[in-house]
Amino acid sequence: MQIIDECISCSACIDECPSNAIQPAGAEYDLNGQTHPALNDEHPYIVAELCDDCKSCTEVCPVESIMPNE
Repeated sequence: MQIIDECISCSACIDECPSNAIQPAGAEYDLNGQTHPALNDEHPYIVAELCDDCKSCTEVCPVESIMPNE
C-alpha cells in the first residue's frame, strides 16, 4: 500500500493501522531494531515491510489517497 499526494494528512490511517506500518510525516521509524529516516516529510507514509495489506487504512481515508503498490 502507498499514500499518494492527494493525502490531506488527517492521520486517520495512522490510528487505524493494526500493524503500526503508517508513520506521521517526517517521523523516523524502527524496523528490526534499527531506526530509519522518514520516507516522506509532507504526508504520512507506509513502511512496506510492516504493512500486512489488511486495508483498514483505506476504509477510513476520507480522500481515498491510499492505493495498492504498483
